[in-house]
Amino acid sequence: MRTSLTRRISTGLAGCLLSALGFVPHAWGQAPVGPPPQPALVPPSPAAAQGPKSAARGGFRPGDHVFHIAQQKSKLSVTQLQSRILELPNRIQVVTDFNEDTLEVTALSSNRVRLFAKAAGATSITLIDEFDNSYTVEVFVEADVRELQAYIERLFPGAAIEVLALRDSVVLRGWVTEPDRIPQIIAVAKQFYPNVHNQMSVGGVTQVQLHVKVLEVQRSKLERMGINFLGVGENFYVHSGPGNLAPLGSLTVAPAIPPTGTFAPAALANSTMSFAVTGSSGFFHAFVDLLRNENMAKILAEPVLVTTSGRPATMLSGGEFPVLVPGSVGTTTIQFREFGVRMEAVPIVLGNGRLRLDIAPEVSEKDVQNAVQVNGFTVPGIITRRVNTQVEMRFGETLMIGGLIQRKKVGSTSKIPFLGELPWIGAAFSRKSFEMGETELLILVTPHMAAPMQPGQVPSPGLGFNSDDPVTSELYLDGMIEVPYYGPDCPDGNCPVDGAACPVPPGAPAMAPGEMILPGPAIPDGALPAPAPAAAPPLGSSDEAASVGIEQTSGVSSNRGQVVPLGDTTNPFRSSKSKAKEPARTESTSKNPVRRPVPGLIRPQGNSKSPES
Repeated sequence: MRTSLTRRISTGLAGCLLSALGFVPHAWGQAPVGPPPQPALVPPSPAAAQGPKSAARGGFRPGDHVFHIAQQKSKLSVTQLQSRILELPNRIQVVTDFNEDTLEVTALSSNRVRLFAKAAGATSITLIDEFDNSYTVEVFVEADVRELQAYIERLFPGAAIEVLALRDSVVLRGWVTEPDRIPQIIAVAKQFYPNVHNQMSVGGVTQVQLHVKVLEVQRSKLERMGINFLGVGENFYVHSGPGNLAPLGSLTVAPAIPPTGTFAPAALANSTMSFAVTGSSGFFHAFVDLLRNENMAKILAEPVLVTTSGRPATMLSGGEFPVLVPGSVGTTTIQFREFGVRMEAVPIVLGNGRLRLDIAPEVSEKDVQNAVQVNGFTVPGIITRRVNTQVEMRFGETLMIGGLIQRKKVGSTSKIPFLGELPWIGAAFSRKSFEMGETELLILVTPHMAAPMQPGQVPSPGLGFNSDDPVTSELYLDGMIEVPYYGPDCPDGNCPVDGAACPVPPGAPAMAPGEMILPGPAIPDGALPAPAPAAAPPLGSSDEAASVGIEQTSGVSSNRGQVVPLGDTTNPFRSSKSKAKEPARTESTSKNPVRRPVPGLIRPQGNSKSPES
C-alpha cells in the first residue's frame, strides 16, 4: 500500500513538471472528476400541489401586511379575498374560536399565522401563546366593492364617494358637486347591486338668498254717455230709457186726466247730470250720464327670501279677506282667501356657481265688479296674475320675467232702433260706454349665496335705537316727534357740568384730550374724591370766548344734559322754524335746545383753550 501511495505521488509530481514545461496538457495534471451529483428528489408540498393560490396563502412574502398583536383584545378589518398576517411576541400554541366559512388560517412560523378572508362577515379568532396568554381579535370581512369604487372614481372624478357593501345591497355616502350626479351614480351602482342606499349630499353653499322685485302698472280709461228723459204734457207723455239709466218709479195714465210719472231713486245715483223744464201744464225731466274716468295704479314689492337648496320658500305681501261659504242645513261658514303679492321659489344648487331655480310669483287683487251676493253679504272676486317657470343661472345674475301685458277693451251700446242711429239726434235715444284697461307685470329675481353673520358683524345698536323721545319744548315748540339718541340717562342726576372733567378711577391711565368715555358700571358715592372745578375764563377775552367749546344746554332731559364741543352738536332734526330762531353760535340765549350733547367728548381739565388757539 505504501508502494502504491509512493507511485501515485511520483506520477503526480512528474505530471506537474511536464505540464509546467508544456509537454503535457493541463487536464492530465488533475485528478479525475466524477459525474456531478444529482439533486435529491423532494416530494412536493401539499400547498404547491394545490396550485399557486394556495401557495400564496401559506408562504410569507415581502410586502405582506403584518398585524402585530399587543393587546388582549383588538379589531381588524379585511377585504374579501385578501389576507393578513397575525404576529404574537411569543410562540403560538393554539388558534381557535373562528368561523371557518369566513376565515382560513395557515401557520407560517412559530409566532405568525396567515388569515385569508373567504367570505364577507364578522367573526373572532383567539390565539394562545406558550405562556397561556389569550389574545382575541375581532375580524370584520368587508365585501369586495373595489370594482364599483373604481368605476365611480373614473366616471365622476369630481365626486368623493365611499362604497360600502351591506349584505346584498350597497351604501353610497359622500359628497358630490352637482345634484344631477346623484341619480347618475345610483344608476351605475344598480348595475352591480339591486338595492342602493343613497347617503350622498351636495357639497358647497346650500343657503340661497333671493332678491325679488315685483313691479305692476295698471292703467284704465272709461268713457260713458247716455240720456234718459221723461216728457209729460196735458194730453201726452214721452219716455226714453235705453240702458236703464233712469228707470221709472211710477206712471199714471187715465182718460181726461193729465198723465203723471216719477223716476226711481236709482236715477239720481246712476246719472252724472240732470235737468228739468216745467210749465203750467207739463214738464220735461232728463238724466244725463256723461263721464270720462282714468285710473292708474303702481304696485312695487321687494321681498327677500332665504332658503336652503331644494327647500321651497314662500312669501306673501298682502292679506286675507273672508269668504262666506254656504253649508248644509242653512249654515254658513267663513273661509279666508289670500290676495296681494305671493311668491314661491325652490332653488337647487348645481355647483360651480350655478343653480336651478323654480319660481312661481303671483299677483292678485280683489275684484268688486265680479262680486256675488251670499245671504245678503257681498263676496268679491279675485283677479290673479300667476307665473310658474324654471331656469338655470349663476349666482349674482338677474332673471327678468317680462312681457306679462294684458290689454282689455270693452265697448257697449244700448239704443232705440232707428232713432238711436240718427246722427246727433241719436245721442238722446241711446247709452254708450267704452272701457280700456292695460296691465303690465315685471318680475326681477337675483339669487345670492347667503351665510349667517358673525357676532361682530351685527349692526349696533340696531333699528329703532338711534332715536329718542322729544322733551316738551321740542315737541310743542319745534314740532319734532323724534330726536337723536345721545346715550343713557345720567345716574342720580350726576351729569358733567361746564368746565368739569369726568372722574377717573384710581390707577386708571390719564384720558387723552378728545378721548371718548364708554358706558360702564356705576361708581358708588364716596369712592372717588370730588373733582375740583376749573377756573372760568374772563368774559372780555375774545381768544378765550372763541376757544370755549363747551356749553350746558337748558330745557333738555337729564339723559342729554352733558357738555360737548360747540361746533359738533347741531341738531339735524330741527325744523325750519327753529333754524330761523337759532342764536349766535358763540353763546346760547334761548331756552329751547338747539345743540345736542354727545357723551364722552369732555374738555381737557386745566386748559380751556382749543388746539387752534
